[in-house]
Amino acid sequence: MAELSFCGVNCAAECHAYNTDCEGCLELDGKVSWAAFYGKEYCPIVECLRAKGLNSCSDCGLAPCDVWILTRNPKASDAEFQADI
Repeated sequence: MAELSFCGVNCAAECHAYNTDCEGCLELDGKVSWAAFYGKEYCPIVECLRAKGLNSCSDCGLAPCDVWILTRNPKASDAEFQADI
């Protein structure tokens, strides 16, 4: 089974940025290039997890939360976002 990123995405199978804009969230320890879009150095999801002392969103149990909604792909429709979560 493939290792999942902090938010539960299988980078190699599910992330369009993997191996193009990003080497993988785990490999980069959450310091992904697109975090700059939010004015951050690290993924907002990773920042949230670290603040809570957790390793993944599955450890929290609140997903989908406000942070997930904040980091939603702006190109995704409501239906695509719902299917993603």
